[in-house]
Amino acid sequence: MLPLIGAALALVAAAPDPGADRAAIHKLLTDYGATLDRGDLDGFGRLFARDGVYSAGRGGEAKGGVAIATMMRREFADNALGFRGPGHHLFFNEVVTLDDADHAHATSLSLYVVPDEASRPAPALMAAYDDQLVREGGAWKFGRRTVSSLIPAPAKR
Repeated sequence: MLPLIGAALALVAAAPDPGADRAAIHKLLTDYGATLDRGDLDGFGRLFARDGVYSAGRGGEAKGGVAIATMMRREFADNALGFRGPGHHLFFNEVVTLDDADHAHATSLSLYVVPDEASRPAPALMAAYDDQLVREGGAWKFGRRTVSSLIPAPAKR
């Protein structure tokens, strides 16, 4: 009888937990903004799978955490849009779909808020995210994150 109970407990412990997966994915999505807002670009790179891809429109595309962090260092050093700091990401309209035990996809939106001349919060950018997510080493990571600018609107071709 005891071996059966032990086997049943092992199966329960190994069973996927959709609630825990959704919570871990939500944390990944918000850690994206938190690492950028803190300027932790190495931490930002660690949010991506070993062969993860970050595609950010104007900022280009990079593969792998180190290359992604390097690309973002250039992007922030340039400050091409001349934002005052500090800036803060606000996320909303998050939709997560669990595809299987180790794969999911998500969409979400963000608003990037910076201080105006009077140090009041002012919306600066709005973006849409399309994510392919993978579980790697027991943790959810971005397999691919594609960022599309909503405001300012992309230039028409």
